[in-house]
Amino acid sequence: MKCKGDIVMFSRKNATPLEYYIEYLLMILGYARIWPTESFSPLEILFSTVATAIFISTNFLLLFTEIVALMMSNDLELFANIVGVIGMHSVGLIKWCYCIRKNKEIVDIVEQLKKCHVLCQRIDNSEKGYRIYRNEMEYVHKYSNYFIRFWAFACVYGVLHWCANPLLLRLWIPDQINPINYTLKERNLPFVGWYPLNTDNIYNYVCLYFMQIIGGISPALGIVCYDAFYISMLMSICMQFQYINIILKLKLNINDFDNVPRAILNLESKLKNSVDCHTEIMKFLKMLQTFSSPTMFVQCIETLFVLCLVSFEASAIKIAIDIESILKLWALFEYFLCAALQLFFFCFFATQVQYLGLQIAHSIYCCDWELIIFDKQEQLELKLKHRNINRLVQTITVRAQRPIVLTGGPFYILSLETFRVIISMAMSISVMLRTISDTGE
Repeated sequence: MKCKGDIVMFSRKNATPLEYYIEYLLMILGYARIWPTESFSPLEILFSTVATAIFISTNFLLLFTEIVALMMSNDLELFANIVGVIGMHSVGLIKWCYCIRKNKEIVDIVEQLKKCHVLCQRIDNSEKGYRIYRNEMEYVHKYSNYFIRFWAFACVYGVLHWCANPLLLRLWIPDQINPINYTLKERNLPFVGWYPLNTDNIYNYVCLYFMQIIGGISPALGIVCYDAFYISMLMSICMQFQYINIILKLKLNINDFDNVPRAILNLESKLKNSVDCHTEIMKFLKMLQTFSSPTMFVQCIETLFVLCLVSFEASAIKIAIDIESILKLWALFEYFLCAALQLFFFCFFATQVQYLGLQIAHSIYCCDWELIIFDKQEQLELKLKHRNINRLVQTITVRAQRPIVLTGGPFYILSLETFRVIISMAMSISVMLRTISDTGE
């Protein structure tokens, strides 16, 4: 008869480290001065530091000019335009600076995820278990990279398109070109702001335009860095919960009497490692919640304002088949879509974490533990093992029945229901503003 020491286990010497699956994310965070850059060359460190300082400084300067312009405005439509843009610029700046300031917490969060990564692989040490885990992590690797690329393209493209609109609008209208020197008669900037410079001077205009482009891209980069980190962390936890559910549902082969002791040992080990892994995942989620709650609160408030004001601004545009109306509506639609998608990503993955976490309580009853405890009890004398299995089943069931709630501050629970409520509220407020504006006219 084989003893516990004779159980064949799959070697994990070739296990892939967590850094491989989030390598692209860590590289981006490193260039943004959020993640430690020990692997960077001195030239790369200098470049990333200078670039980060320029982007953040320009973002702050642009935000200051917009706030001054907002204080000087007395038109509702202009107010909506400025506030909508200020929301995106301020949130991007806050996210970037917050991540730099809290970079030690980010490192601790990733280190905690590494513990979860190791413990997950201990749940089932068989070759099949490792193969399942590796396949699940490859999905995280692939789709997190897809998300980072897609979100970076969407944010940067949206800013560049918004910044190009004044030039496209004036170049496509013939009477805006001065026939003498072929310059623009009216020089508009992408973002409304106050500047102590005369934009009629071509050099001042070019400098301000270039400054606004950099200042607009900066918050987009801050948003991409924060969102990529948060979504990648949630993707990883979703995968780990999914893996626990899959492994717990695998049926045990206990028909052969000689295999019953081994089945008991394997089941006890699986349940114990599942409890340990679930405990570390809950610690990870608590750390992530503590880190992200303030910024997610700002995010929810900003999304509500942006969706409301962008909808109001779009409704104020007189519909006509001309270049000006098309460009404005196109830019506003892109802004609205990106703001809605951003909140949807957060709410969707938070809902998935909650759902998969609750599923563990169901999966625990699919692992055939009751067959060992009851059906084979007359053939066994391992009463202590039975009690251990009972205790482990009760422990993980009770823990898994507690809903995992990720929040944005004290009010917003990140869920698809919250997403629906915020969208509905934004539309309602937009209609109210439109009514007030029409009444004032």
